[in-house]
Amino acid sequence: MTGNSTDVTDLIVQRMNYLNKKSAVHAENIANASTPGYKAREVVPQQSFRDVLHQASVGMKVTDPRHIVPGSMSGANVVTKINNKATASPDGNTVQLDQETFANTKTNLEYQMQTSMLKKFMGLFRIALKTN
Repeated sequence: MTGNSTDVTDLIVQRMNYLNKKSAVHAENIANASTPGYKAREVVPQQSFRDVLHQASVGMKVTDPRHIVPGSMSGANVVTKINNKATASPDGNTVQLDQETFANTKTNLEYQMQTSMLKKFMGLFRIALKTN
């Protein structure tokens, strides 16, 4: 997050970072679908939405680009863990290709929605700042 952006854009960018990480993990799972013994991974948020919203409203702000950014403010606040709910194939692989493909498609659609929201929000800024 930067010191010159609004809280709404910060929340959108945080969500986009989360979705980026989630998409990368889905892609990694799909790429390893035929690797014996590979355990499917999933991305889970470290904090609840309420915690992130509270942190965005009263948390630390970066006012100078030379400041050290804490880990909680440096992008996606997520943990990658092994999906223990998946059933293993005879070779020990737990990737279910159809579910991973569906989840990746869903993640991409959510990312497109966030991108669209950011474009609309920036468009409103342009309209508000336009002088006649």
